[in-house]
Amino acid sequence: MLYKLIQIIKSLNKRELIALIVCVSVIALSGSFFLIRAITEQTEESPAFGGTWREGSIGQPVFVNPIISGNDVDQEISRLIFASLSEMADTVRIEDDGRTWTVRLKEGLKWHDGEKITSDDIIYTFDTIVDPESNSPIAGNFDGATISRVSELEVRFNLPSSYVFFETTIDNMRIIPKHIFGNIPPANFNLSSFVREPVGSGPYKFQSYGKEKGGFVSEYKLIANNEYFGKKPYIQNIVFKFYADESQMAKGYINGEIDGFIAQNPKTAKTISVRRTVNALSAPRYYAVFLNPSLISAFRDESTRKKLSAAVSRDKIATDVFDGFAEPVFSPLTEEPFTPEKEDLVDNSLEGLVINLTVPDIQPLIETATIIKSDWESYGATVNISSLRPADIQEIIKNRSYEALLFGNILNEPEDLYSFWHSSKRFYPGLNLAGFNDKTADALMETIRVTGDKEERKIFASHLASIIAESAGAVFIISPDYVYITSPKLHGFRAEGIITAADRLSSVSDWYVNTIRKIKK
Repeated sequence: MLYKLIQIIKSLNKRELIALIVCVSVIALSGSFFLIRAITEQTEESPAFGGTWREGSIGQPVFVNPIISGNDVDQEISRLIFASLSEMADTVRIEDDGRTWTVRLKEGLKWHDGEKITSDDIIYTFDTIVDPESNSPIAGNFDGATISRVSELEVRFNLPSSYVFFETTIDNMRIIPKHIFGNIPPANFNLSSFVREPVGSGPYKFQSYGKEKGGFVSEYKLIANNEYFGKKPYIQNIVFKFYADESQMAKGYINGEIDGFIAQNPKTAKTISVRRTVNALSAPRYYAVFLNPSLISAFRDESTRKKLSAAVSRDKIATDVFDGFAEPVFSPLTEEPFTPEKEDLVDNSLEGLVINLTVPDIQPLIETATIIKSDWESYGATVNISSLRPADIQEIIKNRSYEALLFGNILNEPEDLYSFWHSSKRFYPGLNLAGFNDKTADALMETIRVTGDKEERKIFASHLASIIAESAGAVFIISPDYVYITSPKLHGFRAEGIITAADRLSSVSDWYVNTIRKIKK
């Protein structure tokens, strides 16, 4: 049969041979088309295990420990290595009108090294957080709280008063292993190799890190935890790569060294024109100028504060500095924008006012301060800007040695303003940076913390925000988005419930970069 076919083909002239090839090609292409169409219709693209995701970061990992470090890099890596108490919990029971919270762990939980997780680990984590030697940045979340052991898998938190937002505290409490750190004083944690090579219980495990001769950590590698008690991640490897500044990080993205990064400067997105997705992640945070009435007596005058607030061109800042990835704000309650009555401003309304404005050494904030300076000086004020490193900013906050401070607040619970605005928090370690003191506002903040009804709580919060805004408790400026630039190869990313930049990683078990086709159900 094949011999006869070959003989027939040999007998064809050139024109007939071309015609035959064309016909055969059309039939083959048509067949391929119908086959591909049939496969496409009968199957669907699904996530597949494997692949690598490379995340860019500015800075260095110092203490990869979720309870002792406020470093953004440490917190992002910790988010993947350490599970939170709420993730570990089988049940959470609330009693005594929110004063008692009993948490029971799931059965069979293990650390990355195979050791069993018990209530002793939770108690140890709590004790370390509240130990002054640890200088834990989340110690304030547990003011007045105590903890007790109920059983090997159960603990009980006792609060001095009802606190309806304690569930968020549990969500943010990432447990560390007692068998690793139990014999190390918190002040000496930094001497342990386990702050660079941590043992956790989260979806990813520490694998290795790369360090240059000068000591700069160039990359930090994680591998999927196949024994993870929650939803196991699809992506096999996550690599953090570190850069000295954002321009280098953007070049790293363009050159294919990394697949995603948070842009501190929203304008960076415009410098990347290929293979990128720009994710605008809204969050309950704001920047404001906090005026210190203890150093500048003029700031005690409500009229002066209102004039300073009215002079600021917020729309210009949102557009020119944040490239539209921000909303102007006039109050601390960013989810419910408040617009104050228009304050009359005339030439020289601020004449004679000399303001030393301090700002973190971050480019968008320096640009924001420059616009504020121009706005205030157009009405007669004299403004001097000084930019400081974050460590120095923390020092002047501790000493309350700033006259006016451009700074940001991140609200773990948008309605809970107690930590930032209650009069009891006017002095360090409190975070009432404006020295705000209002008895009605204090009472509302205290009421909100014990009110279980969400609608009622929302009404109280709106009233509270109005009191702060109407008295110009601070010069509120802007509520910016987090700008997360990612490669289009990333699938499964979700942006709900973002509070901090690290929260973008909370859905990491849903992320995938590899796919397979499966028959539709």
